[in-house]
Amino acid sequence: MQTRNVHELKCWPAHFAAIRRGDKRFELRKNDREFAIGDLVVLREFSPADTTYTGQTEERMITFLLSEEEFGVVHGFVAIGFGPLPGLETPPGPEDASTEDLVAWHTRQADSAALRAQNARTMAEAYRHPASGRQAMPVAADRHAAVADAAAAEARFHARAAAIFERCV
Repeated sequence: MQTRNVHELKCWPAHFAAIRRGDKRFELRKNDREFAIGDLVVLREFSPADTTYTGQTEERMITFLLSEEEFGVVHGFVAIGFGPLPGLETPPGPEDASTEDLVAWHTRQADSAALRAQNARTMAEAYRHPASGRQAMPVAADRHAAVADAAAAEARFHARAAAIFERCV
């Protein structure tokens, strides 16, 4: 199934944590977008107390939709069922992994980590240099910078691993 659209959605901390743990695999949303099975959902953790994004994101693929025309969904809303992105949940096992599978998996992991690093750096800068009228939050900026550094290191690791496996093909 090919990803067609990317939907960035605001997600409050308690719901975000449940999604990250794998306990919550759905969202109820206003049906104001062209949600479709195979689309990518980027859930961005949002702190309502601070009215800011935390910089944490989770990506999922839409695997099921239940619309207002079907049983139990309020008019104007949609129930979105989602699962992990293909190939990102676990590495191929040694018993059934080809070298090509390992190259592809490490490449996807590197891309995902690089995106997390970029998002965290953006948040760090936003906390260091907030919009006019807001006060800088250096502790939050430092926390996001540390997340960015860790994600960048992870991206480098997976990119190197993909390169090593690529030479074996």
